[in-house]
Formats: sequence, C-alpha cells, structure tokens
Amino acid sequence: MLHNCDAEKLAHVWLNEASFKAALICLAFILQTTNVFLMIFAPPSNRTMRTKTIRCPSTGTRRTRQAVVDSRSLATETSVKTINKDVVVIGNGPSAITLSYLLSGRWPYYKGMDALGHPPDFLHARLESKPNCSLVLQDLKELSEGLEGRSSNPVALLYDTLNHPDADTGQDLPSLLSWKNHPEHAIDHVVLGRGPPGGSWQAMEGDVLTISRGTWMELANLSFREWEETACERQLGIRQKRASVKHVAQYYHDYVNIKGLRPYFRDSAEVTSVRQLDQVKNVPAESYAPTLWQVTGHVRTVEGLENFQYVTPNVVLAIGGTDRPNSMNVAGENLPFVIKSLQAMEKLISSQQLNRQSEPVLIVGAGLSAADAIIAAHFHGIPIIHVFRRKATDPSLIFGQLPSNMYPEYHKVYQMMKDNGMTYTGYTPMEQCQIVRIQSDGKVCLQGPDYSTKIKVSFVVVLIGSRPSLNFLENKGRDLTVDVTKPISCRNNPLDVDLFTLESNKQPGIYAMGPLVSDNFVRFAQGGALAITRDIHTKLSRLKAKEESFNSAIPSVTAESVSYLDCPT
Repeated sequence: MLHNCDAEKLAHVWLNEASFKAALICLAFILQTTNVFLMIFAPPSNRTMRTKTIRCPSTGTRRTRQAVVDSRSLATETSVKTINKDVVVIGNGPSAITLSYLLSGRWPYYKGMDALGHPPDFLHARLESKPNCSLVLQDLKELSEGLEGRSSNPVALLYDTLNHPDADTGQDLPSLLSWKNHPEHAIDHVVLGRGPPGGSWQAMEGDVLTISRGTWMELANLSFREWEETACERQLGIRQKRASVKHVAQYYHDYVNIKGLRPYFRDSAEVTSVRQLDQVKNVPAESYAPTLWQVTGHVRTVEGLENFQYVTPNVVLAIGGTDRPNSMNVAGENLPFVIKSLQAMEKLISSQQLNRQSEPVLIVGAGLSAADAIIAAHFHGIPIIHVFRRKATDPSLIFGQLPSNMYPEYHKVYQMMKDNGMTYTGYTPMEQCQIVRIQSDGKVCLQGPDYSTKIKVSFVVVLIGSRPSLNFLENKGRDLTVDVTKPISCRNNPLDVDLFTLESNKQPGIYAMGPLVSDNFVRFAQGGALAITRDIHTKLSRLKAKEESFNSAIPSVTAESVSYLDCPT
C-alpha cells in the first residue's frame, strides 16, 4: 500500500525527468488511489478514535490514552467540546455541595465517644475497631445496622447520629466527626446548577424562617453559627434557634468559596439530556468497561447560550423536589390570576396588585408554604379564604407535629384553621373543601362535604406541594422509580436505589440523593454524599487495579481495549 509520504518521494523523482505539471497530475492520481484504498480497508466510518492526555491524581504523571467509541453516540456539533469527568453532579443544592466536598478528598473520621455517651455503645465499638480509618473506607452497612431515626436511609441515619448526636430529642451537641484532606484521593467531577450554589434555597423568600434549627442547616466542617456571627447580624431569642432562609442561602454560597470548591461548580447550567452511550467496541473480557453517560446542556452567559457536553461513568441526580408545582387538575387552573408560589404572591403584594381593598385571595393547601402565604396576607390586611381538603383537627397535619415554643407563627395559623372564622377577622377557613372549577371572571366553584358554593376572588394561590422534573432523562426518569407505572414523587414514588450506595437499582452509573430518595432534610441528605463517595471511590480503585493488572499482562495495549476515563485514584 502506498502512503502519502511514498507518493511525495515518487513525485520528487519525477520532477527531475518530467514537467512540473505532469508531476502534479501523477501525484494527484496516487493520492486519490491511496485515499480510496484507505476508505475500503479502514475501520467503519461510525467508529471514532479519540486520543487524550490524562493525569493520574495519585502519581501526578501524564500519559496518552486512546479509545474507540461508536460515533453515533456522540452525534453532536463539532463546536461542542467533549469533557471527560469521573462524576457529573446535576443540581447544586446542599446535598450536592456536601458531595463535592467529599469527592474533592475531604474525608470524615470518628473522633470518639463524647462525655454524654454518644454515639450508642454498639456503634462506638464498631468504629473503635478500626481507629484512624475514614468512614469512606468502612463498611457502611455494618456501621448503620440497628440505628433508628427519622430517615428511611440507613447511611443518612449513620451520618446524622455522628454529626448531630441526639438531634431528634432537640439536643444541639457538637459533632463527633473530624475532617482530613486527602488531595491524592480527589475525584474529578463537575457540579451543574441552574443558579448560584444553594439550589432552590436561592429562590426562596428570604425573610421566612427555616423549619429546622439553624445548626441543622450547616454543611460539613463549617459551623453555621460561627459563620453567621462573622457574616451577618443575627437576632437573639427562641425563634432564632432557627435561621432565616436568606442567611442559609448565603451560607451555602459562601461555603463553596470558603472550602475551595469553586473550580468544581458551573452555575447557570441547564442540563437538557442524559443518555447512555454505546459501549466501547472490541473490549477484551479481562478489561473493565463501565457504562458511559453523555450529559449535554447549555450555560447562560452574557453573550448568550454556551453548549456543553460531558462524558462520565457516574451521574448523580441531586436536583431536589421543587421543580414543578403539583396540579389540582381542574378547569381554569392555568388562568393568569392562578399562581403557584409564595414568591409570586409576595410580588403581587409588594406591587400593590394585591392589597387590603382587593377581593379575597383564595389560598389552597394545608402545609407550611400555605401557612407562610396566610401569614403574609394576614400581616398586610388582605382578606383570605383558606381551602384545604382535610379536617382542621386531622392529626396528620404538619402543624400538630411542631413544638409551639419554636414555631409560634405556625401554631397561630393552626389555631386560625380550627377556629372556623369566629375570632380572626379577614380569615375564613373552609375545611374538607376543594376547588371544582375556576372561571375567567374570577369566580371559583367550591365543593364541601355537604355543600357547594361560588365565590369571587382576586387571586388563587395554589400551594399543594411540588415534584421534581427529570425531563432530561429517557421517559422523564420514570423508569428509575420504585413503581415505573407512576410519575416520580419524592414522598410516594422516589427513585429506586441501593440503600447503602444510592446507586440506581434500575440503571448502573446513575445515583440519586436528597429529596429524590425521600431525604428532605439537609441533615439527612448529607449522609447520601458519604454513601455515594464511598461507592465511587471503591469503583475507581478497582478500575485502577484492573487496568494496572491488565496493562502489566499485555505490554502493548491496543486503542480498542481501553476507555477514555480519567485515571482513577
């Protein structure tokens, strides 16, 4: 076979014997013949050779690695550069921030039992059997066995037991964990969020107080109270055991900078697709080829939209559960005076579109968001009609589960609901009632247990919960849920994951954390970061061992026998 270099040599000889024009004609013929030959005998056109120079985090050395993948799986615009990561995290709320902290090589260690006898003796004995060993390297299933608490995820209970001893009894005790930095174990990752770090906390009404204590909102190795004392003014008092949403959002934003995580975060990023790539071709049985995922989307910049594309063996879903408000499924629900967020109602009040001279505002729901809306409207003297489907005395209502000394504002709303409108001027509760239809003239048809009525309102504020949106996944993520016949629901149909790794039981390489696995409180969601970090670290360590064993057995490794993952730790 003639190569291009052979053709050039032959042409050089001919230049001494023939004219320049003739040489060019011959050279063109030879090159064309060579190209045809290559097209016939080259690998199929849908296979793409990729070469990448990578750095091994454990040694700092660099080497070149090649991979052959099906180009049909990378059918994107050539202007979009493919970036390879060990982990891609979708969402940048508190659970994702904690995960980034652990993936960056910061690992937790058990400090020992405190003076009050925490943790339980059986857990202390298990931890003491492996002194100076990080939780990331221990058997989380064994450690968490026998623990009980308010989370259904055992690793979340384990982490919370050590980080917030006796929290469920109202105690506010120091953590039993210490932290050490292991940069040699840092895992290459990126965190993609629609806004600044903090997730949905950045979009909440800032003056509202958190349900949890302020200390329960803190992330790994940074005291919320110490940060608060230096970063902002804090009022004292019983209610201020809780924190304002504004301060919590700022704390999460600052945490990323204080802990040096900024290089891992990509803000204003919208993920539009997560799909599995075709497996690497012709991989020998002895080698290891993990499932690869392609994550695509765009970042909003001053200049416009900037597309991105990542390829990774591990995708972590940490998007929370507030993407889409729940629907009542009634006629007229999409009319312009029907709103579904407290923030939207606050804007109406601040712009005076909703005021004390307005027709009553109809608030739907019996949760804390509905209570916040009632508090805001009542404070501004706006007449309220409150519709909820349960009885006001129903013990399952959240208000009865909150201590009155810590949550006086919610207990005030609870009293208003049970008073049946006898005492509180401008507030009318309608228990066991629901909306049947909303008319364009502002009238709403209501149905009670033994009556129906129609009322004129200014706005309808629907606050009946929300659900996550996984539209970037195939079948909107429904295939990953416990019951694939039903839509995803953080409460009733979460994602189906292994309890000790949080990896999907339906799709290897996909992880979920936080509300997606029914951990709705920040203090519990952080345990998921520990579970995921341990599993991914174990995977990458095994991958490294297999690669080293395979490469030592076969001195000359072909391009088709390896993937283009970064060298793991």
